[in-house]
Amino acid sequence: MIKDISVMIAGQAGDGVLFTGNVLAKILKKEGWEVATYRYFPSNIRGEPTHYIIRASQKKIFGLGNEIDVLLSFDCESIIKYTKLIAQGGVVLCDGEELSRLKPTHKKGKAFHKFPLKILAKKHFKNDIFKNMIALGALCYILDLNFRLIERIIINAFLKRKGKEIVRMNIDAVNLGCEQARLIVEPSERHKLVKKMDTGKMFISGDEAIAVGALAAGCRFFAAYPICPATEIWQWLALHFPEFNGIVVQTEDELAAINMALGASYAGTRAMTSTSGPGGSLMMESYGLSGMAEIPIVIVDVQRVGPSTGMPTKTEQSDLNQWIYGSHGEFPRIILSPGTVTECFDFTAKAFDLADKYQVPVVLLTEQDVGQNSRTAKKFDLSKIKIDRGKLLSEEELKNNKDYKRYAFTSNGISPRSLPSMKNGIHMVEGNEHDEKGYRDEDPENRIRMMQKRMGKLSGSAKDMIPPKLWGDKQATVGIIGFGSTLGPIVEAIEELGDLNIRAKNLQIRTVWPFPVETVRDFIRSCEFVFVVDNNYSGQLHDLIHSQVKPEAGMQKILNYSSVAFRPSDISTQIKRAVRDA
Repeated sequence: MIKDISVMIAGQAGDGVLFTGNVLAKILKKEGWEVATYRYFPSNIRGEPTHYIIRASQKKIFGLGNEIDVLLSFDCESIIKYTKLIAQGGVVLCDGEELSRLKPTHKKGKAFHKFPLKILAKKHFKNDIFKNMIALGALCYILDLNFRLIERIIINAFLKRKGKEIVRMNIDAVNLGCEQARLIVEPSERHKLVKKMDTGKMFISGDEAIAVGALAAGCRFFAAYPICPATEIWQWLALHFPEFNGIVVQTEDELAAINMALGASYAGTRAMTSTSGPGGSLMMESYGLSGMAEIPIVIVDVQRVGPSTGMPTKTEQSDLNQWIYGSHGEFPRIILSPGTVTECFDFTAKAFDLADKYQVPVVLLTEQDVGQNSRTAKKFDLSKIKIDRGKLLSEEELKNNKDYKRYAFTSNGISPRSLPSMKNGIHMVEGNEHDEKGYRDEDPENRIRMMQKRMGKLSGSAKDMIPPKLWGDKQATVGIIGFGSTLGPIVEAIEELGDLNIRAKNLQIRTVWPFPVETVRDFIRSCEFVFVVDNNYSGQLHDLIHSQVKPEAGMQKILNYSSVAFRPSDISTQIKRAVRDA
């Protein structure tokens, strides 16, 4: 019985790979399977190789598996490139003439079939655009999927926009693909999936989950410049914010975006901006303004491959140091890192409370892998969201205050905050060092007190932060530490190690800053081997642990700085080798 399957749809940008994959993923979700997708696409619009992996499993999954079971490609270049990933017993359909270029050793134990998608589309429908639906029909046959589900998705997608005739032609194309596959694919080559009940879970990307979390948390102003892979956040908000009196502004650059968000927050609205690496670099000056002026703001960075333009549509974790140490001077900041789409929702809602309570910038640090790829998830629990605006004063509280001090020295460094137009709440806000009322003040003693006030705000914040989460065998002496999108491959690597009688556990760092020193120190002390997984070249999390924890024993780096996300075997193989060689 098939418990886990990965299907790759490949071709050139513009072939409709994404559309075909999205429909297949929705079908599998409605068949009751856990689904995770992985998009690998170029930053240009047409003409370069692209692929989309749709993975379905009977267990909870967060991302890529190790192999491909079914590969359908609109050209043969992708077959040649990815043939090593095809599992034994895998089946391949290729619309091309170049299968002869494959080495015999690569074909062994796998089924390869020429499947002329474009020719069939032009012959039967006079337009090769229908090749996508023919491909879906072929996959429907191979996986034994419910044809009625495909019909419903087609009707929902095309009936209102295109009309009944287009719906009919698309359904006919699916039928044609199914019948053609029946003619060339042997019954023994099919990968029939068990029928299950749709559990009602959502199918949602991390970017969309962040947008929903912001809306649920009371955010009503969002400003951003379009940048991959964060753009889907404001695309979702632009569609839904107006229903809730929210405003979305597409700005001319990232500096304008963060400044608009700061202005909205200063005026009392919960505000957010989003970006990726290059845009984050532009935001650094105003990142510091948020710290100096103590204006709450939530900033989302969906990381991509850098530096410079880098690879805009690929995943990486190389912005960690940028947000911990970024901008000039020193000021408190909070950095959260979700590892699942559910955490994207939960952490976004939490970020607004933390920003308001501590009057600091809060960064939600995620990656293209989590941001743009979709997963099945339980419906978000809105009852958990309790909006906390911190020391935000009301008109009544200010009524008898004749000497309001916006930056008053307090025992915990957090000062009461008034909003513009509030009677008796007048104060200055600027980027210069200032006194308690906000007026510029360069006196050295005032500077010392103000720095201590600001930097001390997070000294007692541990109780409010999202703690690390422990996965795996708590008694294991092989420990793995990671953050963000490395969670999925680490969890599955632990399962693979268990099959080899190597017991392992994972500490998922969820609040990256302030760093959870004591929890990480205790975890490291409980392990004989410690591995730190980083999706970057230098091992930024590894070095951060060294600087904050100063571990007594050594830690080994497991690094990935290619343009492809971690697979479980990338981690388990290195750990197996290190443990066996010790």
